[in-house]
Amino acid sequence: MSRYSRFRILTFAIALIWNCTYLNTALKAQGLGNSPYSSLGMGEFYGDAYSDNTGMGQSGVSTSSGFQINNLNPALWVRNRFTTLDIGVIGQYKDVVSGSKKQTNAGGNLAYVSLAFPVSPRWVVGMSLKPYTFVDYTNQSIRDVQGTPFVGVYNTTGKGGINKASITTSYQVTKYLSLGLESSYFFGNVRKTTEVALIDYIRARDPNLDLTEEVMVSLNERTTYSDIAFRAGAALRVPIKKENKLNLNLGAAYSFGTSINADRTTTFEVSRDALPIINPDTLDNVLGGRIKTPNQFQVGASLEWPFKLILSADFNYQQWSQYRSFTNSNDGLKDVGRINIGAEYLPRFTSLNYFDLVRYRVGFSYGKTPYSIGNNDVNDTNVSLGFTFPMGRGYQNFLSVALVGGQRGNTGNGMIRERYGRVVLGVTLLERWFVKQKID
Repeated sequence: MSRYSRFRILTFAIALIWNCTYLNTALKAQGLGNSPYSSLGMGEFYGDAYSDNTGMGQSGVSTSSGFQINNLNPALWVRNRFTTLDIGVIGQYKDVVSGSKKQTNAGGNLAYVSLAFPVSPRWVVGMSLKPYTFVDYTNQSIRDVQGTPFVGVYNTTGKGGINKASITTSYQVTKYLSLGLESSYFFGNVRKTTEVALIDYIRARDPNLDLTEEVMVSLNERTTYSDIAFRAGAALRVPIKKENKLNLNLGAAYSFGTSINADRTTTFEVSRDALPIINPDTLDNVLGGRIKTPNQFQVGASLEWPFKLILSADFNYQQWSQYRSFTNSNDGLKDVGRINIGAEYLPRFTSLNYFDLVRYRVGFSYGKTPYSIGNNDVNDTNVSLGFTFPMGRGYQNFLSVALVGGQRGNTGNGMIRERYGRVVLGVTLLERWFVKQKID
């Protein structure tokens, strides 16, 4: 490939990542659908798994095929011997139940954009952009105002999230050992609003009540986040049988806890029919603060029959008890652990039959979430299926689909149960930058 072609591809990839920054900001308000749990902590997490690992129960800290980027462990990026561009989108449908109340909702977003390119046969550098968390919730409650015939109708909403732009470097230290480091920049904002309307007791129970016709007192908070963080990884491949017929893979990744800079602006206003009755008042103007994020440790092991079968198992642990919000609150979050199990099967790598070249995946994941309701833990269980379809001339590019179905929480005792279906669609483009040119 000529230098001009390489420069053109690199320019295209950087421009795509840059433009996706604005696309991600535009889509962020949608999140993945209303989730009451996103009101706690930093919100809901998208996770680091791309489409292929998502189909394997979000496992894969120890292994990578090299056909697609494995973002679970920075040390595995070095397995991508060709320039690799990965793009993914995510969609989710959710059924939420709390007591007698039910709700269904859906949402979607950009999942990731990543570019990996080999600097040398033992060194790979990459860049990526992805949403990190999202906040998307709407809650309503009615409370009596003591000593009056009125009640207060409280509406609380939250929208926004945090994005993550990263540069990853991965190096093959020895024939079997690789190390990697991810340097990330977090940025984004979250908007939270609390609105209170005072109305008489009887009208408050009217399901058709239009609160925009009432006098509304609003407290609006906008918090902007920006800071850097680091994640390190190591991967070891141990041959068990000769001629690379069976490998034992071991991997680990560690996300360092950090304090993210935050600026908060708080405004107060009184309105009716969406028009202000008095001039809005700014209570806090770009008030500085920080939020403290916890450490996360991931370990994994896998058996790999190259170009045939991978069996993978991971465990990750995160110390959410260390979390501190802008107001130095822990939000009642707890330390959590999670297991991820998955398998990938490739029928026949050298076959001329197309479906023998499709990679099939299945996975299972179980663990606690950081949340608790009434001293009851909120567990999350899901199963997944995945497929990677080769496409293009020479089948050098891939289309991946991951389907995830699961449940979080349960009913009863004031709990909230969420049943969800999630789809992650990814496209992988490969380019052989460092193939020696030939002149016919």
